[in-house]
Amino acid sequence: MSKDRQTVLDRQLLTGIAWTAVLRWSAQIISWIATAVAARLLVPGDYGIMSMAMLAVGLVRMVDDLGLDAVLVQDRSIVGESQARLAGLTILVGAVAFVCIVLLAQPVAAFFNEPEVAAAVSVLGTLTLIEALQVIPRAALQRALDYRRLAWAQFIQVVATQCVLVTGAYFGWRYWALVSSTLAGAAAVTLLLIAWHPYSVRWPRNMFQLAKPLLQGWRILASRVAWYAYSSADQTIVGRVLGKDALGAYSFATTFSTTISQEISSVVIRVVPGVFSSVQDRRDELRRYFLILTELLAYLTLPVSFGLVVTADLVVQIVLGPQWDAVTVPLQLLCIYAAFLSSQVLNVHLLLWTGQFRANMWLNILAAMTLPTAFYVGAQWGLEGVAWSWVIAFPLVNVPSMVIAFRTIRIGVWAWLDALWPALAACLAMSGAVLALRAVLPGALPLPATAVLGVATGGLVYTAVLWWFFRRRVSAILDFARAIRSRVPERSPGDAASG
Repeated sequence: MSKDRQTVLDRQLLTGIAWTAVLRWSAQIISWIATAVAARLLVPGDYGIMSMAMLAVGLVRMVDDLGLDAVLVQDRSIVGESQARLAGLTILVGAVAFVCIVLLAQPVAAFFNEPEVAAAVSVLGTLTLIEALQVIPRAALQRALDYRRLAWAQFIQVVATQCVLVTGAYFGWRYWALVSSTLAGAAAVTLLLIAWHPYSVRWPRNMFQLAKPLLQGWRILASRVAWYAYSSADQTIVGRVLGKDALGAYSFATTFSTTISQEISSVVIRVVPGVFSSVQDRRDELRRYFLILTELLAYLTLPVSFGLVVTADLVVQIVLGPQWDAVTVPLQLLCIYAAFLSSQVLNVHLLLWTGQFRANMWLNILAAMTLPTAFYVGAQWGLEGVAWSWVIAFPLVNVPSMVIAFRTIRIGVWAWLDALWPALAACLAMSGAVLALRAVLPGALPLPATAVLGVATGGLVYTAVLWWFFRRRVSAILDFARAIRSRVPERSPGDAASG
């Protein structure tokens, strides 16, 4: 890659992260406030019913795009008539998926022994058709590296969702507040994407001419179904074995443990498809971006996970109230899992955006064959047992994925660990400082004051350790961003292409 081209891509990466960070975090603040309000107006059973319904709907949603959204980003030769026929196929499949969900509504309700789930499943089934309409315009914006519009789309979806959620909760809609808010957000972002990128739709004929993208799409689809099978197996087992109240508590534990770190990761991950696919044939550049972004993600996500481990009881009491005490221990355990998840989240993107769809498929199938068993065994010890299953089994299952990803860019495990080490060392020091502080604080101190002191102390210790012991490493990441801004004109060719 030429120096100028690399500089332009670097700038697009940085600009994408900036746009995504500003709008996504603004949206997340709105989401947290709305969630806290709704949690005090709704009850665990309402969230349990919504979780049961989404478990069924989410599985069918895996097929509403046939995995073609990823293929359209990775394979940039699909344009014109071929793209139009693929658009027709995704819409047709989305409509069929909706019918299937309606037919499955009663059996799903019978499985969970909750009659109210049936109506929620039927209504939420419209998501398959709504989201099928997003496939082409969303892939086009990712191809064009138009992260500004993608970030705005996410922001508007969250705002629409949370406004309807709070309104419905206030007026006593119970779980229908959750159902209607999900549909409102999906509909809003779909209309926006189509307005930004109108596209042609053709009847899906002569599909044998698109055998290659369809084969790759099938592999993506199989990967997603397998991923959904193991990622939702814990909630399915909790709902079936422990009941809707336990599922409501567990849903909040999973949300709190992963939301912040995933929101931070998503700021970076949303720009990864365009960047990784652009350099997929230049492994030296791919390795460079992988290690830089891994280290950046570690600095941003690990302190959140470690901080929640040592303050989970305070967070639950302050945000949710005493009726949610069952969330605390599972939350602490799932935060440990979340730390590992964010540390290796780029591995799967190495496989996807270098076209290794087959390997990714089999790795997800392996996880789907092993993790549900671990969750079922863990459920015999309650919510804590299920959370421990994530902590122990998930890293073991991901070893093959890490091996393939590291071979792809020709690095060893020590290079990956070296990228994580500064943030990990600072987090360990931070956690020890917060625990020591809480041990000496008076028990009569109000919970919010204890939380503020803990966060302030943890932040200071984390920053101090990075500055005193890893100043050169942190400065290198900052210099990377400064160099991009200083070398590139205000408007690059990539910006013009993205509109």
